[in-house]
Amino acid sequence: MFAWIAENAATLITAGVLLLVIGIAVFSLVREKKQKKGGCTGNCATCGMACSYTKKKP
Repeated sequence: MFAWIAENAATLITAGVLLLVIGIAVFSLVREKKQKKGGCTGNCATCGMACSYTKKKP
């Protein structure tokens, strides 16, 4: 078991670092979404998504 870990240490460390980076990115996106920093900017001309942000004129 320890021999296998020793032989594959570089691969295991690389995989661990990649998982850590992905986890931080996902955590950051979720936190921004909760704080409403990201998402719709209100510029529908450049958006391309059909959001409900546009205000209806009275």
